[in-house]
Amino acid sequence: MKDSVKTFFGSKIRVIAAWVAVFLFFFLSFWAGWTASFVHALLLTACLLLASNIETKYIIKLLQKGNIFLFFVINVLFVIIMASITTYIESFMLVIMSKHISISTPQLDGAKAFIFPFLIRIVLFTATVAISTIAVMQRAEKESQRIKNELKSEKLDMELRFLKSQMTPHFLFNALNNIYSLVYTKDENAPQSVLKLSDMMRYVMVDCQVDEISLDKEMKYIDAYIDFQQMGMENKSNVIFEKNIRNYDFKIPPMILQPLVENSFKHSRVVNDPDGYVHFYLFQENNSLLFTAKNSVKGVSLSVVDSNKKQQQGIGLSNVKKRLELYYGKNYSFDVKQEDDNYIVTIKIGDINNEKKV
Repeated sequence: MKDSVKTFFGSKIRVIAAWVAVFLFFFLSFWAGWTASFVHALLLTACLLLASNIETKYIIKLLQKGNIFLFFVINVLFVIIMASITTYIESFMLVIMSKHISISTPQLDGAKAFIFPFLIRIVLFTATVAISTIAVMQRAEKESQRIKNELKSEKLDMELRFLKSQMTPHFLFNALNNIYSLVYTKDENAPQSVLKLSDMMRYVMVDCQVDEISLDKEMKYIDAYIDFQQMGMENKSNVIFEKNIRNYDFKIPPMILQPLVENSFKHSRVVNDPDGYVHFYLFQENNSLLFTAKNSVKGVSLSVVDSNKKQQQGIGLSNVKKRLELYYGKNYSFDVKQEDDNYIVTIKIGDINNEKKV
């Protein structure tokens, strides 16, 4: 609020200072005595200010609505009318004043009394209209960008909160059940598992409040998630996570990869199915990242892609795709496909050519 007020008053002061400078320029450039110069500067500045206000409040709306030709025609007529009126009024006032005070001005000499001042005012009013139009369009563009940024931020926050609320209860139930089993059997790993779960919840509830997180933190969370899932598995070799990371400080949106990992465990049923499997591959280099999640699906169709139909994906994957689009625009790819009994999801961020099969 304070910043908005400060910005508002700051812009007003700059506008006032600009018009004062215009007044002083006209006052000093037309020197015919204090009185005549003051009247000349005041009249011309007031007319230019009036023209600027009319332009920014009324005529500019034609341009904003897309009526470019009409906007141009009206502005030409507006400039000619304002220049004519201003020249006539000023010449009339100077003639009246010359009867009472001594004034020496070219505007009272023959044919120059109207034509030459009129042409000068055409230039002045044209410049005023142009500057006013540019200023309004720039303000509109900044305001539009500000609103877009706010909406983007709100949408990202909303989707991130949704993502957390969607996955946290599901994971908590599984993790707590696994920890309960460790405690019940008096497994020495139970205390460490409690600490690991605590770190994971801290990551979800605290670290993920920022727009971007280091790849290292995301990886630690996923590693811990996989460890919890493997607690109830007999054949842990069915879960593979290959990593080729050059920069662990590489920034990514928080929890952008986790839904793919959770989705793979969910649909492969690898925890209870000895024939099921999940395979993850992560490659990071320079400003690029590749993440592939592959899992068995036992003949169940999880993704149907039709040009005439909406792609049928889980809510988690749709959420990931939306967030990738918000963060990276067109600088990403999100591919989902099913090959026989294999379900594959691939995320590419940046310009990357690593195509290792998983």
